Formats: sequence, C-alpha cells, structure tokens
Amino acid sequence: MKLEKQHAKLIKLQTKAESCMSREEAKKIIRKAEKAQSKISG
Repeated sequence: MKLEKQHAKLIKLQTKAESCMSREEAKKIIRKAEKAQSKISG
C-alpha cells in the first residue's frame, strides 16, 4: 500500500477513536492503527 493511503487510514482511525464508546472498540482501533503505522515505518 502506498504511504498516502496509510496516512489517510490513520486519520480515519483517529476520528473513529475519538468517538468510540467502549474499551473493546478502542482496542480494535488501536490494533488497526498500529498495523498501519508499522507499514509506514517499514
């Protein structure tokens, strides 16, 4: 995946994280964000 797509994904996940209501939902978002971040970092 291209870096622009990963950055867009992180931004989208951040907005979801700000509005999540449960701990489980937050954990799922964090895992997805960590995966996207690792792809950016290499």
